[in-house]
Order: sequence, then structure tokens, then C-alpha cells
Amino acid sequence: HSPAPNGRRKDRMDSSRQASLAPSPELTPDLAQELAPWLALNTSACCVLEVGGFRPTGNPESSHFGLPPLMAPEETWPLDSAGQPMQFIAQLNLAQAPWRPDALKDAAMLQFFVGEKFIESSCALETWAIRLRADLAGLVPRQQPPFHDDAWIGKGFEARWLQPQQDHPCYDDSSMRLPEGMEDFPEEAHGLCSGRTKLGGYAKSLQHEIAFLRPVQDEDGNWLPSADEPEYLLQIDSEGKAGLNWVDGGIVYLGRNPTTGQWSVHCQFY
Repeated sequence: HSPAPNGRRKDRMDSSRQASLAPSPELTPDLAQELAPWLALNTSACCVLEVGGFRPTGNPESSHFGLPPLMAPEETWPLDSAGQPMQFIAQLNLAQAPWRPDALKDAAMLQFFVGEKFIESSCALETWAIRLRADLAGLVPRQQPPFHDDAWIGKGFEARWLQPQQDHPCYDDSSMRLPEGMEDFPEEAHGLCSGRTKLGGYAKSLQHEIAFLRPVQDEDGNWLPSADEPEYLLQIDSEGKAGLNWVDGGIVYLGRNPTTGQWSVHCQFY
């Protein structure tokens, strides 16, 4: 496995940084010892979002699924190509996260909306919207307009960030690096990539390696990632408490091109 292009490779974390993070819940001490050379090359920080299961604060600035999102009074609600209001999915307060990717350091909040054709269009640009906010001054909660199709969210739930933890790649992640003497992805590492809603870490693939854009074919007939392939930044899991199910236990991945700032969205499911 060679490093992936366009900044998608995860740089090796120094041992002191690794030690400061909670290990993956699936990583036992014995497994950590067995996989030590691989882990040294394939560890990145992530911050997992916990949905429900605690006493809500009622703070409208909190991260949440399906509650009224914060918007400017004069701001228009995202519409799809047919002029229908999209459904609000999640509000992620990035400023409250104890860790976040460098690409999101200057953002205070990210909000995600989808339209009724989101899945069947393969996440076409006109079927989703991302609102990235630098600050929250002057924003007020906005009620969801009538949604044309069956609701994606069954019930609103407040969420909170957990302490950052170690994350590790899936077997099909081209950013994975193999230590000397190891020829393939170690079977024992399956399950070490978190599939929860999270900032950073590695994308948890459910079907194949995550590709936001169509690959391109070179002059030798080899398929390569698009030169504009964005950097994966976060994923939104199916959240049962909120009644959110991306088809069949799926995950939605969000990435942004570090040069152009263009966002891309991809979804995989079982």
C-alpha cells in the first residue's frame, strides 16, 4: 500500500501523541502488543459523537440530530433542485469538540441537510447541503419546514462529544501503510476502525474504499483517484435513537478538497 494522493494519507503519529489518546474500544492490551508495528504506522485521532443517553442541556448551540438548527433570521432554508425544502439531519458544534481535524479548526459549527433523492441519486450535489459556520452570533433556532417525502429523522436528540481516541484504517483504505515484513492487512485489525458518527480518524467503509469522486483511467488503463478527490473529514452514522437509518445501517461520509474548499458526500450501506 503506497500513500494515497491529495493529502489523504494519514501521517504517522508520534508515540507520545498516541499514548495521550484513549485506545480504540476494540483494542485489547494483547492485541496492541501484537499489532504494535502496524499501529505505529496506522493510528490517527478521532472524536466520536454520543447521541442521547445523557441528560440534555437544552442549549440550542449543542450538537444534535433533528432538533431545530441554528440559522440567521434572514437565512434561506436549503432547497433541492425541485425547490423542495431538504430535511435537517445533524448539527455538529465543532467548537465544543475536544479534538477536530486541522481542516475544521476555524469552523464553529457544521450542519447537514439532505433531500428526498439523496440516496437514489448517489449523493448528487443538488440533494444535500452543508452549512459551515465560523461563529454563532445572531443565530436562532429554526423549525423544519414541511418535508416532501418520508422523514429521515424520527425524533430529535441532543448529542455530545466523547474524549478523542485512537482510530485505525480498514483493510481497503489506500492510506494504510504496512511495516517491513508484513505483506497484507492484518486480520486481527478488523473492527479497529470506528463506525460511529465521528470527526477525523479513518473512514469506516462498508462496501469498498471510500471514493467521493469517480476514478480516472491513465494511459496504461489503470484506474486512479481523481485529482480533485477531497480529504475525508467526518462521517455520520445511522443513529437508531434518532430513527436515522441510511438505507440499511449505512454511513454518510463528508470530505472537502483542501485546495478548492469544495465539499463532497458519499454514502455506503449494507
